[in-house]
Amino acid sequence: MDNILVIFDCDGVLVDSEPLAARVLAEAVSKLGIAMDSEEAETTFLGCSMEMVVEIVEARLGRPVEADFTARFLDQLHAEMGRDLAAISGVGGAIEKIQALPHIGGLCVASNGEAETVAISLEAVGLAAFFSRHLFTASAAGRAKPHPDLFLHAASEMGFAPANCIVIEDSLHGVNGAVAAGIRVFGYAPGADPDGLRDHTLSVAGAKMFTNMDQLPGLIAGELRR
Repeated sequence: MDNILVIFDCDGVLVDSEPLAARVLAEAVSKLGIAMDSEEAETTFLGCSMEMVVEIVEARLGRPVEADFTARFLDQLHAEMGRDLAAISGVGGAIEKIQALPHIGGLCVASNGEAETVAISLEAVGLAAFFSRHLFTASAAGRAKPHPDLFLHAASEMGFAPANCIVIEDSLHGVNGAVAAGIRVFGYAPGADPDGLRDHTLSVAGAKMFTNMDQLPGLIAGELRR
């Protein structure tokens, strides 16, 4: 069997950043005159690149945002990450078990987030060493998820064919991007009803579902035996 590359999304898969980012983004958007709470921000912007966020906000405003909107948002986000960010429960142990599996040829991160944000978040929660700086973002790949470009870029840079990759995602944008790239994808849905996973949005889009990081090494091991 050929070696396999495991590609992790960052936000919501490695780090529990989505509620924090949603809160900071809701505050930033509200200051522009768009009433938005954290829940709406998380639903609206889940899996989006910063460019996509700005496009959505400008469409709602009907005008361009200020030139420093992105910089101010990211500065605030990075400051709060240093204080409040945590790793997804169980993900460190899961990665260690995945690394020990036969035919695992590499690990990397592919995120729609900003490169600096991804690096800061992984350092903040002690996961950066697992990836040896193999961090790929939409700004370097061309188009963000749900397009396949980011995953294809990560696979190419790591020296793997798409058929020899597995993606771990938690957003519909990510699952759609992996499927479009011809890459197998596991969908992480910690709040989902285990009895309803077949009908989950990510499952319908093409992901194999799991609800707990403790399940992931076994699922990948099973995939490697196929």
